[in-house]
Amino acid sequence: MQITTISGFRANIKQYYDNVLITEEPLIITKGDNGAVLIPLKEYNALQRRLEFLSNTPAMRDLKEAINQMAAGQLIEVTDIDAL
Repeated sequence: MQITTISGFRANIKQYYDNVLITEEPLIITKGDNGAVLIPLKEYNALQRRLEFLSNTPAMRDLKEAINQMAAGQLIEVTDIDAL
């Protein structure tokens, strides 16, 4: 993860932008006690999808049930997904 000040970011915006896209690592931009984060668009979209899923109560209930079933050894072997 990279960290820079707002002044450093302003002076090298293209370099920082390109580096975030190439490395896919976030860039923290600080200004005093505040800050912002620059991340690739695909990472932002993935985070939004995760937040949407986590806020979906039925989906979370199903996930927790599946985890409990796995922990209890209640697994089935699937050789043909279309057969389900």
